[in-house]
This record gives sequence, C-alpha cells and structure tokens, in this order.
Amino acid sequence: MRGKSVQIRKFMLIDSAYKSGILRGDKVTTIRYGDYEAKPGSEIYLVITPSDTAIAKVRITWVEKKKVRELTNKDAKRDGFSDVKELLRELNRIYGELYGDDEVTVIGFEVIKRFEDRIPLKWLKGLNYREPGEIARLYLENQEKVNLSRETDFILRRIYNEGLGRAVRTFGPKKVQGALLKAYHALYAVGVI
Repeated sequence: MRGKSVQIRKFMLIDSAYKSGILRGDKVTTIRYGDYEAKPGSEIYLVITPSDTAIAKVRITWVEKKKVRELTNKDAKRDGFSDVKELLRELNRIYGELYGDDEVTVIGFEVIKRFEDRIPLKWLKGLNYREPGEIARLYLENQEKVNLSRETDFILRRIYNEGLGRAVRTFGPKKVQGALLKAYHALYAVGVI
C-alpha cells in the first residue's frame, strides 16, 4: 500500500470489542494496515465504534512500521492476543487478506485518563476537543466574565459536581450538549479558551 499516510491527530477509532482489554492494560498497541502517522508524546482520545464515544485519553508512546511477516508473538501480546497466529487471523478479518509484504503500523499507547462517562465524539469535536468536565470547571472559575442562563449554570454545575453521565440522565443529552456549547462559546468570546 503506497501513497498517502493517515494522520492521527485528535482521536483514534477502535472497535468496542477491545474496550475492556485497553482499560485493563492488556492491550497497549493498535496495529493498523497501511501507513499511519502519530507523534510519540501526543495525547489523543480513544473512541470506540460503533457508538463513537471516547472511553479514554491516551499518550502515544511509540510508532513502528513493519511488514506483516515481521510481526512477532511480542507484538501480538502487546495487542491483546495470545500469539501472532491469533493476531493475523484478526487482522485478516478486519482488513481482508493481508500478505507478508503488506505494511502495517504498530502504535503503542498508554492510558492517561479513563472516562467513567463516555463522551460522544461529536461533542468533543464541537468543544474543539475540550472535555465536558474541563468546560464546566472553566465556566465555574470564570462565571463572573460570562452571562449564561440559570438552567445552563445549573447543568454545568451538575457536570462539574456529579459527572457527565449524571447530568445527561437528569437533563437529557440535547440540553447537556447545548449547555456545554453555550459555555464553550461564551468562554471563547471572553478569551478564556
């Protein structure tokens, strides 16, 4: 596979089947077919599909390009598999049949923050990749600079004090998303973010 490389900047999609392995620390890499670019040291969101929700923030620890035939049992174990045969079966299932000379990118990562409450990817994008808890905190620290409705204030306090999931269960996703967007834009307008 030649040509364009895929750049990983803000988030990385991963199948929900791998969620528990990642959160337990059994899976510390992802192996992608083709040429992927990710900067070691950069922090990105891990987003599970098909729900498109962020489950954690991770730091990219290393990136290595390999041919399929160069993959080892060590690569398999870091990716959450028992051996290289099991890993290759899974890669073939995901990408279609791979050959020995096909290139893969092995991306190592460490979880730096788990999200108790999943954050919808579209919310992260709308908040320019700021977490809802951070928006709520910044609002509370700067509320004298921004003028938001009592309902918005109440929702943001609930997010800050009890978490995103609790706020969504109480007010519904539309109102919570709306409050976060209002706060983000108000904070942006006064130069806080």
